Amino acid sequence: MKLQTLFGVVALALTAQASSNSTTASNTERRNLGFVQHPRSWLNETSKGIPTLNKRNSTVPRSIHVNNGALPIRDTAGIPSLVSKSVKENGDRKDSNPAEHLQAAATAILTSGDVIIEYIPPDHPSPEPPRPASYRWQVSSEVLAQNSPYFRALLDPNKFAEGRQLMNQKTTRVRRQSLKSEKNEPNQPPALEETLWEELPTVRLPSDHFSPKLGVDAIEVFLKILSFNAFDEDVKGSFDAEIKSQRTSLIARVIGLADAFNSPKVVQETLKRSGYGYGRKISFSKFDDQMLKLTEDRIRQSIFIARFLDDRAIFQILTHTLIVLGSRSWANGLEKPTSPLTFPWWYLPDGLEEEVYYRRQCIMNTITDLQAYFLRAYGALEETDDDPKPTNAISFLGGNQSRQYQCRCGYGNSSACDMFHLGQMTRFFALRTKTIFLGSSLLDPDFGPEVDGDDHDPLDHPPPPPKSTPTSGPPTDISAIIASLKQCPDYQIDSNHSGCGIRRRFIPPLDGIEGLVGDRRGLVGIDLARWDVTQWPLASGSWANRALRRALVIEIHFARISAIPRMSPGIILSDSREENARLLFTAKKRRWEA
Repeated sequence: MKLQTLFGVVALALTAQASSNSTTASNTERRNLGFVQHPRSWLNETSKGIPTLNKRNSTVPRSIHVNNGALPIRDTAGIPSLVSKSVKENGDRKDSNPAEHLQAAATAILTSGDVIIEYIPPDHPSPEPPRPASYRWQVSSEVLAQNSPYFRALLDPNKFAEGRQLMNQKTTRVRRQSLKSEKNEPNQPPALEETLWEELPTVRLPSDHFSPKLGVDAIEVFLKILSFNAFDEDVKGSFDAEIKSQRTSLIARVIGLADAFNSPKVVQETLKRSGYGYGRKISFSKFDDQMLKLTEDRIRQSIFIARFLDDRAIFQILTHTLIVLGSRSWANGLEKPTSPLTFPWWYLPDGLEEEVYYRRQCIMNTITDLQAYFLRAYGALEETDDDPKPTNAISFLGGNQSRQYQCRCGYGNSSACDMFHLGQMTRFFALRTKTIFLGSSLLDPDFGPEVDGDDHDPLDHPPPPPKSTPTSGPPTDISAIIASLKQCPDYQIDSNHSGCGIRRRFIPPLDGIEGLVGDRRGLVGIDLARWDVTQWPLASGSWANRALRRALVIEIHFARISAIPRMSPGIILSDSREENARLLFTAKKRRWEA
């Protein structure tokens, strides 16, 4: 009995040893087939000699890395949704284990893809629950190289370590498949086939190559645009339909990425092919009151997109709208943003921001000149010479200058009639429309009589009255300013002075200005076809271009331009309503009642 027990123990020991050897052999075989992660000694390679790929970004940053991470794959190539659910939710997941939140799944843009694109946002926040530290997409390196010069250079095995690693990975995979065929090995179970995703090389997008404000959703759409030619026909149709109705904020950010990665052509082709509609519920084909209801963000994004697509008609309508509405960034004048995180449409490139601002100021100066004309006629302003400077400030009448009475009746109280209407006009402009400001020229605008100190007693010395600065300015909308000015009252000093006020004389030229500003064709907008130079104001279509002729004196009769007796030498443009608008708003002197 003892001998049998001893033989049983020896048999069990031999069985355990055989099992251990089998397991070791299995692990060795998996390692040889590539199922066990390989060493990452090649991570120390540095990509040097980066070629120039972009005018703005002359080099590909060295922060691009390649790694072989374990990547769970989510197939979304056949789903018509433009942005995957994980990206829409900013990466938030509802798993109960917080550690799993940081393991980002890879979105399979192409299930046949041979490379993983990874993006790690800089300065990653840590909210509760935490968001994934990275975002990953499975794509085809061949398709990326076909549509993007940036990726074509990056994945070139003759230039960068990323390309060499990708080529080696493909060679290794082909060799393994050949070995399987020679050994007639059966196909691996599904679980083992899925682990093959661990071997896909990962290319990390440089976080300092573009603004992080462009967003992960824009990156995913951009990669799908690059991969469009590899989609099935049904997926292509669904994708184009999604692009056509997509909001302007996303498309503008995608264009920003296309510029950063030197791939504007493929994005432009996609938007034109889909018939992109600017995400609008209203038509951009004409200027009307509906255009004035758009937010400045959407107007600027649409201008940015229209310029990218060379959509001249919509570009002119939208720039006209921005000129009429104004911008909150112009509150203190035209200031170029200093933050690198500012979106490009918030300061339009190539001199367009300067031109839009200049045209608006020309229109505002024309309205101010009309008010100054009547203030001068009623004696509130000094007479000027034949070539006045733009009316930017009010100087009060001085000396014993003589002037003609504006009263129509010619009675003995004509002077009193004029003074009455001057008071009514000044009150209306200063208090109702707030288009002029009456202040003191004696005070330093930065001076304040209050004195800071510990010995100041607020009971004995109450705070001084506030400075005489306007509490609120006029509306920034030019059409609203004109509408408020057209409410000018028609009071009279008595029943014998009917029609002596300025209303009957003031409204017609206002109607003329309103006709140009409110024209449905967008007359004061920028003609993209004539924006041929990127340096302001050298473009042939710039209102500030000194090579164009300019009205030295222009005469207005009622609501129309009646004559231009004096012109500066320069290029003569075609006779059109747009040219009439330019001549009126840039004229050096205007005779409002010719």
